[in-house]
Amino acid sequence: MIDAPRQGLGQFFGALMEFVDARGLREQVRAAVSPPTQQVIDHPPRALSFIPSTPIDEIETALQKLAGNDALIECGIACARPLGWTLLQPVLRMAFTLFGQSPEPIFSNLDRFFSMVTRGITFSWQSGEKGGSVLARFAGEGTPDAALHVLRGTLIFVYEVSGTVGEVGPPVTVDTSPEGTSVRYDVRWK
Repeated sequence: MIDAPRQGLGQFFGALMEFVDARGLREQVRAAVSPPTQQVIDHPPRALSFIPSTPIDEIETALQKLAGNDALIECGIACARPLGWTLLQPVLRMAFTLFGQSPEPIFSNLDRFFSMVTRGITFSWQSGEKGGSVLARFAGEGTPDAALHVLRGTLIFVYEVSGTVGEVGPPVTVDTSPEGTSVRYDVRWK
C-alpha cells in the first residue's frame, strides 16, 4: 500500500465498511477501487492499528459517486458513533465535566479527539456566539472532496454527543497547496 500523508484507525475503516454494507454497496464500491484497496476490504486492518488513508479515500470517493454527498454526511455520523461512544467516551466525559455540556469544548479540542483516531488532520477553532468556525487542515496533496463531506458528518456527531441541536455548514476550501488542504466549516447551535 502506498504511503499517505494521512492515516486512519482500523476501527474507523471497519465502521466505514459497515456503512457501505448497510447500504448494500460493497460489490459496487469494491469494483470501483484499486486492487490494493480491494485487498484491504478483503483483509481489514486490526481495530487499533493505523492504516494509510489511501483505501479510506478510495472507498469514500466511490461511495460519493454511487450515493452522493448526503450519503457521505450520513457515513461520517455513522463512523463517528462507534468511536465517540466507546474509544472517546472517557475523554468526552472529562471535557464536559471541566467545560460544560455544550459543543464548544469538543469543537475547541478537536485536535485532541481526532489525534486518537487519525493522523495528518489538524484543527483550529474560532469561537462565535452560539457557534463558530472549525478550520481543518488535511496534510498532503490530493485530499478527495469525499473526505470533506465525511468530516462534515463527523462534526455533526458533536451535537449528538453533546445533546445539542445544531448544524454544520458545507465545507469551504480555504487553501490548497502541496503541503495540504485547509477547509472551513461554520457551525451553529441553539
